[in-house]
This record gives sequence, C-alpha cells and structure tokens, in this order.
Amino acid sequence: MEKISYLTKAAKITVSIFNAVSNEIKPGARECEIARRIESIIKKRGFKRSFRTIVASGPNAAKPHAKVTGRKIKKSDLVVVDFGVIYKGRHSDFTRTVIVGRISPRMRRLYNTAKMAQRMAIKSVRPGLAISDFVGGIYGYIRKKGFGKYILHSLGHGIGKKVHEAPKLSEKNRRMLKKNIVVTIEPGLYIKGKCGVRIEDMVFIGKKKRRVLTK
Repeated sequence: MEKISYLTKAAKITVSIFNAVSNEIKPGARECEIARRIESIIKKRGFKRSFRTIVASGPNAAKPHAKVTGRKIKKSDLVVVDFGVIYKGRHSDFTRTVIVGRISPRMRRLYNTAKMAQRMAIKSVRPGLAISDFVGGIYGYIRKKGFGKYILHSLGHGIGKKVHEAPKLSEKNRRMLKKNIVVTIEPGLYIKGKCGVRIEDMVFIGKKKRRVLTK
C-alpha cells in the first residue's frame, strides 16, 4: 500500500528531526530558536512542513494551538513540541512533551496520565470499534485520575493527504474505526496559565495488527 509507505517515511523523517534537536530544548533556549531550528532542518532535507511548528513552554504549553514566542525555556518547564513534514504528498504529525529539569508532583501526575492514556489507546485501537466507545474508555481513565476538566480537544484524527482527515476521534463520533488507515493518537491535558502535556503518535490500524509509525 503506497500511501502507507509514504506516511511511514514521513513519520520516520519527523522523528529523526526531533531527535536531532531534542538536546537543544533546555533552560535558556527560546521557543522561537527551537522552532526555527526544526524548520531549518526540514528545509535543508528538502521537505516542507505539514503545518506551523509549535514549540510551547511553561504556561504557553497550556494552549493546544500555541503560537511560538520568544519565551526562554526555564527549569521545571514542560515543553510541547508539535510539527510534521510532507513526503510525496503525505503528511506527518508528531508531538512530544519534553520535561526540563525537575517538575512538580502535580505536573508529573499530569504527564504520566497523558502518557498512560496514550499507551492504553494505542494498545486497544483496532478496526470495528465504535469511535465513541474507544475514546470514552480512554477519557474515562483520565477522568478517574482527576484530570478530566483539562481535556480540550479530541483524542486524534485521520491523517494522509491532509493533516486532519476523517475520522475524528471524538466521544461524539458514532462511526466505526476502519482497517488500513492511519490515525494520530494524541491525548492532551492543559492547565490554563500553568502548563500542558500532549503526546502524539501516528498509528497504522491494520486488519489484525496496529503499528506505531512515529518510532
């Protein structure tokens, strides 16, 4: 399946770029510097970005669609980095939250909850599931942990020729998950004025197996 191979390649390129810049996400670095560095590498490698790169630290990370600023990253920050590339007409979408220094216990619980929710979602996603039930189960876990009010967007979306395609992974979506598609799984939790966490991977849903493309 050609489209899956292109999405797989786009995903691998994106991960390699993140790995190239991850050690630069440290106290004193500015959000705009990290974003420029990411986009410079994308351009040097001959690709285009999927969308405007997000680098959001501290309270800026509490905004799901944050705009890059000149804020300096500080110790005890959570830094959300979200970007993608276009490879042969197929898009990637990838997010990591970087822990800088020592964070508070509450921030650690927030991060661990998002991380575990994503693991649960990747492990359980499969064709034939009602999307509303699938998402409801994951969000139920987050709510039990006491962070339900910090959910501000869907659990993910389809991806391919466009960054955002059907299906939308929402509790309101009554459709079924289909086989041989790629979706993002990106639980996000955002405490206004404080911090935010989002962890996003692209996942291929096959007939019998699932495969994380952003490894």
